[in-house]
Amino acid sequence: MKKGLLCLTCLITLNSICQETNKAILEKTISELNKIEKVRYLSKSQGTESGKIYLDQTKTFFFDFKKSPSTIPRFLINDDSEHGVFIYNGKRSIHTALVNNEKIAVVNDSPDINNPLLLTLYPLKKILPEILVEENIIITRKKDTIINNEANYVIDLSYKNGFLDWDKLVLKNGMSFDSRYLLIINKKDFLPRMMTMNNGPTGTLSNTFENFDFDYMPDSKVWDGSLIPTDYQIMNTKEFRALLQKQYSLNGKPKSSFIGKSIVECKIPDLNNNSLVDFSTFKGNVVLLEFWFKYCGPCVKAIPKLNELNKKLKNDNFLLYGVEFNEDFPRENLQEYVSKIGIDYPVLYKGKKLASNYSVQSAPTFMIINKKGNIIYLESGFDQEKIEEIIKDNL
Repeated sequence: MKKGLLCLTCLITLNSICQETNKAILEKTISELNKIEKVRYLSKSQGTESGKIYLDQTKTFFFDFKKSPSTIPRFLINDDSEHGVFIYNGKRSIHTALVNNEKIAVVNDSPDINNPLLLTLYPLKKILPEILVEENIIITRKKDTIINNEANYVIDLSYKNGFLDWDKLVLKNGMSFDSRYLLIINKKDFLPRMMTMNNGPTGTLSNTFENFDFDYMPDSKVWDGSLIPTDYQIMNTKEFRALLQKQYSLNGKPKSSFIGKSIVECKIPDLNNNSLVDFSTFKGNVVLLEFWFKYCGPCVKAIPKLNELNKKLKNDNFLLYGVEFNEDFPRENLQEYVSKIGIDYPVLYKGKKLASNYSVQSAPTFMIINKKGNIIYLESGFDQEKIEEIIKDNL
């Protein structure tokens, strides 16, 4: 009996020591983050859904904490595309974009600053002290890991009935679900190297923190947008929204207005061989078009069910096509992406005009065309049961 009590006491003591160690690691990380006055670093963002990678981007971040120590810092973001720049100077933001081959720089005097900073250094610095004292978050150590030949702690943050609100940078309790986060911390400098969070029941999002540079300072002209090339058109957010609306809808018509209408005659290239697919040849078949774009999580989530549907019905006068309608990526890039996310059905690309003709602005959006060539369904979101029912009723 005494031996059993002794073992239990040792176990409790050991657990207590581990908890203190975990707390000490996070306290050290908070201390090191608070010492940073300015920093530039490389970050690799990755999104997965059901084990498939749908988002794989590299960005460079710069934060100037010294200029605004108690508020949102000035920051710069450069992504791996030619036109991906986001500037926040402490009052307003400027971001660049390419819309229908038109170079745009959008100025926002009331920006939602935390939106592009998910899993980045600033919100982590802001929210980590709250995590440390939140009683509903269980902090545990996992097996250490090696990144770039350096040892790292792996800290598991399991949040019971709550989640980290990255938009407002607060902890939200009283939820009907749990959330989980993994924070990887370098053993030498105690700075974070990666953070991962759940994104829905079967998805994850992660950001890395690499190549820290504490001496870099950008040209002061960058903060007012003076360094943006002169071939960019400057517009405010209202003008930008109007431009997008013009690009993605026809006369502002609701999707329901197209039901019962014949599909327009058009030819769109097949991603596989670049041959044109003529929509006039669809008659006699029930056709399901899935409008999607790269890095769309819900699109990736629908793929296994769409693969299954295509396999089941492809010999029954049924055609299924994915239609990529963003067009910001070259064909080879899209081919690699489609292979990575596991699409087994044919994919068409350069579908922006078709999407615009039918007010398709979000993804995934599904269109069903009956054997007569008439549109009988056009809705955003994957309502699997309803879509399959309509297809089977019209075969």
